[in-house]
Parts: sequence; structure tokens; C-alpha cells
Amino acid sequence: MPHPALHSAHPEFLTLFPEGAAPERLGEGFTWTEGPVYVPARRAVIFSDVRQNRTWAYTDGGELREELNPSGHQNGHCLDAQGRLIACSHGQRALLRQEEDGTWTTLADRFEGHRFNSPNDVALHPDGSLWFSDPTYGLDKPEEGGTGAPMELPGRWVFRLGPDGELTAPIRDRQKPNGLVFAGARTLLLADTGDGVTYRYEVDPDGRATCAGEHFRVAPGKTDGLRVDRAGRIWSSAGDGVHVLSADGQELGRILFPQTVSNLCFGGPEGTTLYVTASTEFWRVPTRVRG
Repeated sequence: MPHPALHSAHPEFLTLFPEGAAPERLGEGFTWTEGPVYVPARRAVIFSDVRQNRTWAYTDGGELREELNPSGHQNGHCLDAQGRLIACSHGQRALLRQEEDGTWTTLADRFEGHRFNSPNDVALHPDGSLWFSDPTYGLDKPEEGGTGAPMELPGRWVFRLGPDGELTAPIRDRQKPNGLVFAGARTLLLADTGDGVTYRYEVDPDGRATCAGEHFRVAPGKTDGLRVDRAGRIWSSAGDGVHVLSADGQELGRILFPQTVSNLCFGGPEGTTLYVTASTEFWRVPTRVRG
């Protein structure tokens, strides 16, 4: 029997989970969890509690431990092409990289002489470039590191940091660009938490991006973080949990959680565990797919 937290809208949905699969809460008592990423070299998921100004690690051995305190109000994370941890810092208004010795390198904090707003989420393109969104949540919200400082840039954009270090701003047409993920080298999905729509962009080999229109939207709530599995299915955060959609944006089913989900990632020893940040809690769900 499927667990009541798994709500199927399509026969394919329940085949994505082992029999008896159910969400398992791994931690609680946070303030606003965000930005999970699995780091194979450390056999651990790193995630943020943005508003407590900390990051946490959950290991394959089941240990939950504080990672950084203070963290510079880190939010989204990913790995670069060499497997190093990349972080979006609201507090530093920068994109950062953690080196093997644990120190942090600032990869970018300005564009054409102007400071970023507050880098929010980041994704690795197959060509090795890092694409990151830059809304103003870290300026507007004191609890997320905001000081009330004014915007220096004329918009809320998505930036591309190329493998050669060149920084460009390919996407400038969104209200509040947030979570982003690549579905192959030519397709970027970008959630706009201003209008609640996730858009599809066509990406060319030169790093330019063209909006191809609305791809999907969730209800209740809005898409914040999202991932794509190896079969092309989309796993999106939402107000009531995680929504799973086909590659073309049709809902297959939902994993229901008691709190709003902000973000998610695949990880674990086999790469099939779905880790979920949900408001004040941190969860996992076993699956049969890989991210």
C-alpha cells in the first residue's frame, strides 16, 4: 500500500518509490531551511538555516551536526565541475567556493562595478559554468542578512560565471528569479517567486538564454527550489510538499509534508535518496530514481 503522504495523479508516480516508502524527518527546530546539496566526497548533505545564519551537515552515518556558524546567511548550494561546494551568500552578497582545506574563495560579488543584490540559488551547467539567481530577499529581509542597503544593480537578474571566469547576465526579464536547474545543456528551468511561474529558457553554446515561455506552475504555493532526475522528470518544491512532474510539466503526483517545502536534492550512497528542506524541518524520502 502506498503511504498516505504519496498522492498519485498518474500511474507512473508510485513506481518512482520502493514499496512502503514514506517521508522521514531527520531534524527539526530550525527557522528556515534551504539549499540542500549532497557532497559525495564528504558523504553528507549540506543545507542552510538561512535565518539562524548557520549551515548544517547530515552524514550518511546519520549524524546531524552544525557546519558553519555564522554562515554569512548562505542560501542555495551546488557542486562545481570538480565537486567543490558552491554557496550563495546573502550576507556577503557573493558567490563563494569552499576549498579542500575548508577555506572560502569569493568567485564573484560584483557585476560591472555594482554589488550583487543577494545571490539566492545556483546550478552547474554541463559546460562547467555556474548560473545563479540574484533577487533581493537578502536585502529586504533583516532575518536573512538584510541591512536595508539599496540595490546597486538596475534589476534582479540571473548571472553566468563561465569556466574562464567571465561573468555575464543572460537573464534580465524576471521579477524575482529564484530556483534554477538545467534539464540538459540546452534547457534551463527558472522559478520566479514574483509571479509564481517556472519558465523554460533555451540556452545556446555561447551562454545566451532565450525565454521559451511558461513551463509549469504549482498550487498551493510557488516553486522555490527544483531538481530534474535522470529521466527528465521535474521535482519541484510547493506549498504542500514536493510535486513531481513530467519533463513537459504535467503533474504526476505529490509527496505531502506538514510544512512548506523550500528546496530539495538527491543524494545518499546510491544517489536515490530525496532530501527535503521544509520550513523548520529537514526530511528524506527513499526513491528509485537518481538526480
